Amino acid sequence: MEKCVYKGEVLYAYQVLQNFDFEQEIRSCHALTCCDCGAPVFFKHGKQRTECFAHYKREDCKYNEYCSKQSNIFKHTQHELYNPLQRIAEKHGFVLEEDVIIIRDHYTAFVLRGDSLKYAIDIIDTAATSSTLEKRNRLYEAAGYQYLQITVDKDAESEPFSEREMAYFPVKYALNKSLNHTAIVIDKERKDWFIYILDKMDMSGLPESFYDLADWYDNDAFAMSISLYDLDIDTHGFFTVASSKAYGSFCSYRRSQKENWLKEEAERRERQRKQAEEVRRQAEIKRQEFERRLKEEEEKHRQETERRQAAAEAAKLQATQEAELKRQHRIDDEKSEIARIHRTTGGYVGSKINGKYEISSLESLTSSRPSRDWLCEYQRSHFMERINEIQEFKQSGIRTLFAKLCYIKPSEISILQEIVSELKNTDSETVGVIEYLMKRARTI
Repeated sequence: MEKCVYKGEVLYAYQVLQNFDFEQEIRSCHALTCCDCGAPVFFKHGKQRTECFAHYKREDCKYNEYCSKQSNIFKHTQHELYNPLQRIAEKHGFVLEEDVIIIRDHYTAFVLRGDSLKYAIDIIDTAATSSTLEKRNRLYEAAGYQYLQITVDKDAESEPFSEREMAYFPVKYALNKSLNHTAIVIDKERKDWFIYILDKMDMSGLPESFYDLADWYDNDAFAMSISLYDLDIDTHGFFTVASSKAYGSFCSYRRSQKENWLKEEAERRERQRKQAEEVRRQAEIKRQEFERRLKEEEEKHRQETERRQAAAEAAKLQATQEAELKRQHRIDDEKSEIARIHRTTGGYVGSKINGKYEISSLESLTSSRPSRDWLCEYQRSHFMERINEIQEFKQSGIRTLFAKLCYIKPSEISILQEIVSELKNTDSETVGVIEYLMKRARTI
């Protein structure tokens, strides 16, 4: 145990070693009692064992169990803090107490009690979790205490706060949840004291890209080494005059960084806007140039297509005309040949067999009557088609008309006679053929 009761007052083990004669007196004293259970205790100190008090026999003492679990750095921190806190208590009219049970089954390292304020001060290390600290904070608040922490860190430093190098949960919790966003830290190796203060700068109104672009935003915790003799306390928690002044300069510097960043960001955004506008303008120029070239290409393609189509149509027309001319020449040659055959032989031409026309006389074409009536009722157009073939000296017209005349109806005879009367003045030869066919059709 770190302390006991001697002559009605609290005696700490480290105080015994300050005077050799007093140490001899305490070693032989049998009036030492436990602060918690009241059982007799004695002073112990050797070459390897640190100074402490111990029960004469094993006792069920919670305080003894609590003291046995404390590390050397915890004990050192508690010893170092006692005198500065005692000075603070005398300055502000507080009552200082050590190892007080406020929370069930937990000893609070220091308690400062005043007329209107009560502080509970814990010494914590890297084993503390955020849930533990949250729970303690709620319990202290329920008991009417303001909760402050002294953090033991394996490697405290004066650089800006870093989650990788600090006791993460205790320091981070203190910076975000303590009264003045302040953490008091002692280095475990060098036994140096540091103060960390979080700059709660107003970040409203910043653009979304701020957190990705501003590297100074991460350095939001001020840190500096301090002397415990400069440590003081007010309604907000621990501070030092030097740290408060330096922290003010730190905040001013960060705000100037913020203003410079906002100015640079505004200029950067303006440059980006102008660059984007220039890019859009160049893109519009390229688009217009592309559309102009595209229209030129389309116009060229259209003209070439039209030229090719016109050439194709002209070639097609020429081929058609040539084919029609050839066909017409062939027809004219055929007509001329048929007319020559008719003039020479008086016969009528049928199919072309082996390059020569089949020639039949009018008498041979009308020598036999058709075996059946397969013709439809003729109109004027039907007669005219047959008559045209007769005028061209073709057997098909004579055969078809003769077949019709063999089975002609009275109404059809009147139509044919009307046509014959019209032809008498213009084509007597055809009229003669028709009359011959009519005569042969009646006699056969």
